[in-house]
Amino acid sequence: MQLKNKIALVTGASSGIGKAIAEKFASEGALVILTSRNLDRLKEVENSIKKNNGKADSIVMDVTDREQVKNAVLGIIEKYKKIDVLVNNAGIARWGPIEDVSYEDFDEQIKFNLTGSFNTIKEIAPIMIEQKSGSIVNIITSTVKKTKSGRVAYAASKYGQAGLSNAVHEDLKEKGISVVAVYPGKTNTPIHDPGMSKDDPQREKMLKPEQVAEVVLEAALISAKEDVKELVVSS
Repeated sequence: MQLKNKIALVTGASSGIGKAIAEKFASEGALVILTSRNLDRLKEVENSIKKNNGKADSIVMDVTDREQVKNAVLGIIEKYKKIDVLVNNAGIARWGPIEDVSYEDFDEQIKFNLTGSFNTIKEIAPIMIEQKSGSIVNIITSTVKKTKSGRVAYAASKYGQAGLSNAVHEDLKEKGISVVAVYPGKTNTPIHDPGMSKDDPQREKMLKPEQVAEVVLEAALISAKEDVKELVVSS
């Protein structure tokens, strides 16, 4: 029980990597605060965790809505008194080369993948500073390590998120707070559904969400004194 008595907030927890992280954290003793825009799907994850004797709570929180993020965090502190771990997992992906990317698609991916992480960190970092402890894990992507064609908006948003993570790491490492970026390789999640059938053989070569969750747990357990900025999950 490596997270016993810890309060962990996971964004984008209703499916894919976020769901796997929430389930892993709960199995390690954390009370997991599940957040996303879809309450029905969150409740499915919450009920599954509770059936396995884990602890979870669901909150509708759109990471792009600053007022909603602020109110959600205030509610968590009022109810649970602390936040030990923040996992910034929420995000979107829309593929396309520069000539096909619309301004709207570009702006939306920046808003979700970069600004969304900033919004949650902005609200939760002061709480962790006051606690003199905490762990922030930002889920980036291997695209940042090796960018491929057709990833213009997604890559830009994720490079930005990586820069945010590294900068916040430097800001908080002397204040007892660990900030680690996790870079998963291609993972078999619903993010690929628009362009790939669920029985496509290529999916067998991808990482499983549970494999990524194992590394995210490792990241969440790193202390600020260790000064670790990133972990890479290879497929």
